[in-house]
Amino acid sequence: MQAAQVLETSEKQSIDWIKLAREGVSKQFMQEVQARMQLSQKELADLLHLTPRTIQRMKGSDLLPAAASGQLLELARLYRRAVEVLGDDALANQWLRTPVTALGSVQPISLLDTPVGIQWVMTILGRIEHGVYS
Repeated sequence: MQAAQVLETSEKQSIDWIKLAREGVSKQFMQEVQARMQLSQKELADLLHLTPRTIQRMKGSDLLPAAASGQLLELARLYRRAVEVLGDDALANQWLRTPVTALGSVQPISLLDTPVGIQWVMTILGRIEHGVYS
């Protein structure tokens, strides 16, 4: 499954996402998500709880461990939602790097290293979608 497919699939295929996380996603997939989200290698490593050196040593077909794969898939899901709500990649990337009052005036990107942070940012995106002041 390519990053574009994951970034555009509906929640109905979440069982496929679980299977994919357990098997591991490829470095190539990780790089596609990294490019779409405009993340530096250090930012990506921090969000996945890996070292930049671990990422550098990986070949394109190497698979991430299950925990990092699951985290990456959640990042991809959140990013897809941000693009959906905000309109396009540029706006989603800008919003992720802008302090948000409803998130304690921190940048959403800084919260995406934990499942709780991802869920909180998803909640705010839902509020934005429904016109609730955020």
